[in-house]
Amino acid sequence: MGLERSIEDRVGEVMYRPRVTKGVADRTIRDWFTKGIKAPDLPDKAAMTELYLIYIPFWRFVAQGKAVACGYSEYDEKTGNTIRNIYKELIDDEFVWTEVACDTGKYGITKLWLEPGGEIAYTPGRVVAMEPGGSAVEASRRGREAIRQMIDDTAAKRIDTLTLEKSFLLPKVFELVYAPVWIAHYAYQGGDYTAILDAVRGEILGGTAPINLTARSRMMILSLAAGGIMIGSSLAMLLHAGTHPLSEMFQVILLLLGIAMSMAAYPAFKEGRTFVSSGTMKNITSLRPAVRVPKKLTDHEILKRDSTILLCPVCGEKVEQPWGEVISVCKQCHRLLNVTSDEVKVVPYDIARPDMLAEAAMESEPEYIPFWKFEVGIAVTDKLRGGDTETGLPDISGSRSYYICAADIPRYLAERWEIDLTIRNPEFTELPLDKRVELKPVVINQNTATDLSEFLFLRYEEEKPGILQVLRYEFAVKGSRIVYVPYFVEDKTFIPGI
Repeated sequence: MGLERSIEDRVGEVMYRPRVTKGVADRTIRDWFTKGIKAPDLPDKAAMTELYLIYIPFWRFVAQGKAVACGYSEYDEKTGNTIRNIYKELIDDEFVWTEVACDTGKYGITKLWLEPGGEIAYTPGRVVAMEPGGSAVEASRRGREAIRQMIDDTAAKRIDTLTLEKSFLLPKVFELVYAPVWIAHYAYQGGDYTAILDAVRGEILGGTAPINLTARSRMMILSLAAGGIMIGSSLAMLLHAGTHPLSEMFQVILLLLGIAMSMAAYPAFKEGRTFVSSGTMKNITSLRPAVRVPKKLTDHEILKRDSTILLCPVCGEKVEQPWGEVISVCKQCHRLLNVTSDEVKVVPYDIARPDMLAEAAMESEPEYIPFWKFEVGIAVTDKLRGGDTETGLPDISGSRSYYICAADIPRYLAERWEIDLTIRNPEFTELPLDKRVELKPVVINQNTATDLSEFLFLRYEEEKPGILQVLRYEFAVKGSRIVYVPYFVEDKTFIPGI
């Protein structure tokens, strides 16, 4: 799970390659003319006036959502008994939020329809694109709020009453994504219409078209007839003095539905000259790029875009910050530096020396994998677990060191290491300062690692036997540092060296 160094630092910009050529786009749109309740002679009489490729920008926030939710749901049997089912949910999934970064009123597309994967770097001026607008900070905030809601909804999907809920949002990527679309403008019997085609998958995203008059007339007649029947039936039942098996509330609802259907039928016939294939394609004809001639970047734009000068606060040495890493190593004084959007901080660290027995048993040199080591104090004030609670597992509350893997290691591996090191809390000696070893990059920042350490405790408690229902605790981090733990690799298996 590689996490970006900070979503507030820099907004990445990527784009999808178009896979649909202009000729294929033209044929796909003309095939779309033949489908649905469009005018029957549209394929023959439609004249394509314009067909061009344009890139639409979207904000995209990708985060790992983690949550523990416990509680119960109740339902009543016909016998009058109330059945209570207790549940516990462990959420650890990736969530994606997208939002169009242009004026949505111009064309109505609000969310990105493409999944992450296969993007390439975007360079302004190389392709014709709509200009993104709005605040990246505000977009990031909206993305966080939306994903938090997704996490909460997923965790509580089958739980009516929550007795424990704790969720964490771990940002991965916040970026601008440019998606290519073909915009077609065409004319038919004096009217102007538009269609939008996804230039990656070749699917029609939406558009406007003249509707089939015969089909529209039939729809209007059926709507008026159905509305009239509803109104007449409901009035007859309401005015009749006898007892009806149907409730008065149902009769009123039937009356209102009939009136609504009748009121909508005639305006739809009168103004329904256009068939809309997507409910969000309002004002589609105004979607045109402001400038269709690509511009080249100036030297100033290139320097401003690609260069960031960082200095070590201890020795003043220039620091190179690779994209995607959160910790830099100063080449001059060999200190670890935590680089954020507005400052550079020194991070204390240790390089653990492999045990003598491990060195003697292994022939190869170990890999030094970074872990955030937190000195944590956890005071559990209340706990309730249903079912069999005999565990035999060690308790990881109280004061102890929590280890969170900070390298680009698959989580299914890293989580086992974290539990092992947190339970064992191994003692180790440090490598001498004059021995330089290759250190793996750190890709998880301190804030994210802090959340992961709390989630480690919750996950450990949730996975014990029985169904956790209540867990109240105080979680305090008293200190942190980076520890490089040696792991020997043998037959693709990682063996800890301490």
